[in-house]
Amino acid sequence: MDAVTSRPLPTDAAEKVWRYMSFARFVWLLQKRQLWLSRADLLGDPWEIALVGDQLKFVIARHPPTNIFSKQPHESAEKRSARIIKLWRRKTFVNCWSTSDHESHALWRIYCKSAEGVALQTTLAKLSDSVAGLPVLRVTYEGPGRNRRTPTINDLVTKKRPMFAYEREVRVVRSEIDDEVEPDEKILGLPLAWEPERHLECIRVHPEADFSFFETVTAVIEQYAPALRDCVEWSAMKDGPPF
Repeated sequence: MDAVTSRPLPTDAAEKVWRYMSFARFVWLLQKRQLWLSRADLLGDPWEIALVGDQLKFVIARHPPTNIFSKQPHESAEKRSARIIKLWRRKTFVNCWSTSDHESHALWRIYCKSAEGVALQTTLAKLSDSVAGLPVLRVTYEGPGRNRRTPTINDLVTKKRPMFAYEREVRVVRSEIDDEVEPDEKILGLPLAWEPERHLECIRVHPEADFSFFETVTAVIEQYAPALRDCVEWSAMKDGPPF
C-alpha cells in the first residue's frame, strides 16, 4: 500500500468548526496548551482505517501470486493487508472537529456525558494555521472501500460509514507509517502544542449547566487564558421560547 500523500485542505476557510468536550479535558487543554490526537484504533469505531470492498479486492489482485519454486516464505495479500492496516491504526493519530454554522444537540449529548461540558469554536482557517503544518482533512461518509485503487492512509482515515454523517467531521491527522516498526502500545495518543488564546473564537457552556458551572468555566479562563474572558457564552440552546 502507498505511503501518505497530501489532500487539499477544506475549501471554505471561514467555515465554523466545533469541538465538544468534558470540563476535565477542557482544563487539560488550557493548562497544557495542547490538543490531544488520539490513536486511531482507540476512537471507538472498529471501522476506522478499514480496508474493505473494492479497495481490498484491488490490493489483493495486485499482489503477486506465490512462487512455488521459492524457498522464501510468502505472505499472502490478505495477511499483509491485515498486518499493515493494524499497524496504520496504531501509528495514526487524530483530533476531531465538527463543521457547522451552529451547535449540534447530538454532539452535546455524545461528547459531554454530563452538563459539565463546553464546546470550542474556531474556523477552518484558524484550525489549519494552528496545527504545525499537519493536514486538516474533511471526512466523507459514503463508506470505506469504494474506490478501486490502492489507498493511502489519508484515503482511509477520511472515510466513515453513512450513519456517522451527522458529525460533519474534519480531522487533524498525524501519521507515522513510514516504516513497519511495531509501535509502543503504551502510546495512546500524541499532544500537539496549541495556543487557545490565539486560535479560539468562542467557548460555549453546556445548555443544561447551572450558573455555578458557568462561573467555574469563567474562573478557569481567567487563570489560564485571560484573553478569552469575553469569549465565554452560554450555549445558544439555553434560550427558551418567549411563551
